[in-house]
Amino acid sequence: MNITNDIVASVIENEDIYVDFQPIFSLNTKKVIGMEALSRGVYDGEIVSPYFMFTYARENGAVLKLDRLCREKAMKAFSSQSSEAMLFINFETSVLNEVISGTGEILRTAEENRLSSRNIVIELNESMVKDNFNLMKFVDFYRSRGFLIALDNVGTGFDTLNRIRLVNPDIIKIDKMIVAGIESNNYNQEVFKSIINTARQCGAMTVAEGVETVDEVITCMLMGVDYFQGFYFSRPDKFNTLFSNDTRIRLEAAAQKLNISIKKNPTVVTMQVETYKRIIYDLVNRLSCSDGTDYDHELEEYMAEHDELEAAFLIDKNGVQITQTVMHPDQEILNGFSPAVPGDNHGIKNYFYAVSEQIEDPFISGWYISAATGMSCKTISSKFYSKTGDFIVACVDLKKC
Repeated sequence: MNITNDIVASVIENEDIYVDFQPIFSLNTKKVIGMEALSRGVYDGEIVSPYFMFTYARENGAVLKLDRLCREKAMKAFSSQSSEAMLFINFETSVLNEVISGTGEILRTAEENRLSSRNIVIELNESMVKDNFNLMKFVDFYRSRGFLIALDNVGTGFDTLNRIRLVNPDIIKIDKMIVAGIESNNYNQEVFKSIINTARQCGAMTVAEGVETVDEVITCMLMGVDYFQGFYFSRPDKFNTLFSNDTRIRLEAAAQKLNISIKKNPTVVTMQVETYKRIIYDLVNRLSCSDGTDYDHELEEYMAEHDELEAAFLIDKNGVQITQTVMHPDQEILNGFSPAVPGDNHGIKNYFYAVSEQIEDPFISGWYISAATGMSCKTISSKFYSKTGDFIVACVDLKKC
């Protein structure tokens, strides 16, 4: 079908848009952590790609209308399903050049569809924004309401470090142009590693977009990526048809090949697992015996006894922090960094997800730059049950000597 302006105009005017979803996977846990909503138009039974729709909208002043329509359709479709995964929605950031940011429209749409803001990730491609101040107002507004912010298509077209520093995202999605054929492309590998290192410095999780082969998956995993999205695991489709046996087989095959690769990789350092286990088990044993009336005080006493730790905090079954981030009395905090506070959401973090899903307990992260202190740390986590039966994940951050 020849896509004309009249066809696209008809699609937008009649709201003939449907939504497919593409899962975002954790290879560590073999679970889906998120679903990206992808809108398509339909005309006379034929698909009209979002490229044609947004090209027309930009040329005819209809970007804001189309962007909101796609988002409304996505939230409505997602809310009709039963899922604990995060909903990833795209935001057409070019509209920030023309409208006032932080109007609350996304929040209102989420509330209308009975979706929690803590379960929604807003994906931005800020290279299309001319007004950086308006962009930052938008990010600050929605982050303060509990939404997570993802930076999309990182690695191409715009200065990567400036993009990340500008938005300070919770999630960084690495562009498929960097991921494609990465197992044999030394330049892309260096770009990829640079993005991973930057993400660790700002405490962001990472997603490798557009993975199409198991070799791409393994290479990205060995370089430290957290999550995956792409045709290798699943093409965009209707929600209830996504989780096929083929997808599960591919996850298992990739995990097995990763294990073999790790065993053969001479750069993998054997961690002091028993020492790490002792640290976290000492804490959870103490907390499980507590009456639970003052966990902050319990953490303060524990931190005072452990000079090798920089911080400790507790998370409930929903991934929400329930204590202060209790710092070691002598811990330095660099300018620009601050500890998480009660109510902050850790639901997408590996140290929560791996334990809550009973994949790995205790969980021991690699070294990264703490968002609390700006110093290099390693997070260790494990679960315990309070005397009233509440599921709680205890987390400690280990200093790097």
